[in-house]
This record gives sequence, structure tokens and C-alpha cells, in this order.
Amino acid sequence: MKAAWLMLLGGGCLGFAGACAGAADAVQVQWFGQSFFQLTAANGLRVVIDPFDNSFFNYPIPKGLAADVVLVTHEHGDHNNVGIIAGTPLVLRSQKGVGKFNFRGTTFVGSAAFHDEAQGAQRGRNTVYSFELDGVRFCHVGDLGHLLSDDQLKSIGPVDVLLLPVGGHFTLDVAKLDRLVAQLNPRVVVPMHFKTRYTPNLPIASVEDYLRGKSKVKRLGSASFTVSKANLPPEQEIWVMEMK
Repeated sequence: MKAAWLMLLGGGCLGFAGACAGAADAVQVQWFGQSFFQLTAANGLRVVIDPFDNSFFNYPIPKGLAADVVLVTHEHGDHNNVGIIAGTPLVLRSQKGVGKFNFRGTTFVGSAAFHDEAQGAQRGRNTVYSFELDGVRFCHVGDLGHLLSDDQLKSIGPVDVLLLPVGGHFTLDVAKLDRLVAQLNPRVVVPMHFKTRYTPNLPIASVEDYLRGKSKVKRLGSASFTVSKANLPPEQEIWVMEMK
């Protein structure tokens, strides 16, 4: 069969997208490594976040990837390679992405933040994006380097699925990540931006450093999953994706 086998977590269902009850309202999430994702809503709306070049690592760059919306959290080469995305998408880019933007009935919120704990003096600014697809609230924090203020939390709003950099060094220290997760209180934490075999020379930690001592960890064994409002877990879980 052409469809890739995906896991619908929390609902106790295994199969390819569309095979399970409620899958028609599910969002398909594909990870390409580092902080690069494509999310596809049930109505076909495609959102790409932080496409990379390969200046810093060896992840393969997808060919012919198309999008309706591209979100860029900041202007570093491993997050802003918009030129590889096919089509004529709406591009919300770093500081120009701060604010509220409506596209085909979906509101994308860009919240101003920083890449470090010195208000950007070390690594510059960073935009946190939050939006809702098929009733699921997503938040991609980019290379966030600090805990969030009350105003930033209000701007971001409720979060169901948090895309969280866990490698440290360039982002918030691993020891402080639990405090950030507590601030946003998502149902699902999806680690990103951590050391893998594709990033041998980056001074970042592996996902295992973040996972140490944690329960409710689901290792997907895949770089993709689908999620719907109906199959969000009742208690917070960490869903670990894997690049083959």
C-alpha cells in the first residue's frame, strides 16, 4: 500500500492515516529533522515550519515539498531555507511574523521572543508560532532561549502539541525545559532540535538527556504521526520521533 503506516496515539489505533475512526479530522505531522516540520490539516492546508539548509548537519533536504503557509522562527540557516518550498505560500518570517495573520480561516499567531537569555544580545530574536488545525492547538517555539513572560504566554494561548527544542546550548538549557513545559502545559510534547546521527558536529545534547527520569514517554519509531482532538492523551505525554 502506498500510504505510510502511522500511529494514532492515545486512541489505541494503529494504521495509515484515514484508517481509524476520527482520522478524517486528524492532522498529519511530518518531521524532517532539527526544527523542520510539515503539518497537513484534514482540509489539505499545509504548514511548513523552519525549513533548513545543510550548512550545519547532514539531514536530507526534501525535494518538491509544497506548502500553503511557511513559518520561519528566526534567520539562521537551519531554520530559514524558504527557497526549497514549492508553490506560492504565505511566508511569515521571523520578526515580520510577529502578530496575528489569518489564512483560509486559520489564525497564525507570532509571539516575539529571544534566542537567548540576554534579550537577543547573543543570538538575536526568535518568533514563537501558535495556531490551531482541526481543533488541535500547536505551538512551535523555534530556538527559544528563555522562559516565557505572562504577556508572551497570553499571546501564545492554550497549547495541545508543543514542538520543543531539547538539545540545549543554542536554546534553553535542558535543566530549565521542565519549567517551560509547565508554563505552556501541553497535552503532548514533541522533542526537536537534538543531537542525532545527522548532527555529529553540533554541540547539542541527545533527546535522552531530556527524557532522563521522565515517565509517559512514547517512542514512535517514525518521523511522522497523526493527531486529532479526539486522540489527545488525557495526561501529558512525550512523543519522541525518530529519523531513520
